[in-house]
Amino acid sequence: MTVEYRRVRHPRDREELIDFLVDDEWPFHGRRHVESADVDALSFSGADVETFWIVDGEQTVGLIRLFDLDDIGRGAPQFDLRIARRHRGRGHGTRATAWIVEHLFDMGPEVHRIEATTRDDNTAMQQALTTAGFTLEGRLRASWPCDDGTWFDTMVFGLLRTDRAT
Repeated sequence: MTVEYRRVRHPRDREELIDFLVDDEWPFHGRRHVESADVDALSFSGADVETFWIVDGEQTVGLIRLFDLDDIGRGAPQFDLRIARRHRGRGHGTRATAWIVEHLFDMGPEVHRIEATTRDDNTAMQQALTTAGFTLEGRLRASWPCDDGTWFDTMVFGLLRTDRAT
């Protein structure tokens, strides 16, 4: 399997972003279904955001959006990882999480910490984070709202650059 992480070129990739995000279901995000207007409201590139396609062979299997990059010297970058439904359960999320860690720490020594959050029922993401070396740092009760009115706990994970040396 040859997986590549290709930078999204926005606005050139706008239609592909809309197709990818609108045509699938995202059960562990705040909105299970994304509309075109939602996509247009997001930032995909800039001083604080980088976005990458996850491409396996000729198929786009996922999307990575890194954010809070403009504050990495004083804060911690975060990310949104989405694997298309038909490609879930094949290890793409685990491999992408490892790639994210390498990519962010390769940005420079000022990146000392990466943060990640996920819903308490997203055990696949929790496993991917743990495999990549993240530590569960906390649980925020009933803090993740969904568009159907339900609330989930948010699991907070962190990875320090120094964690990787041990």
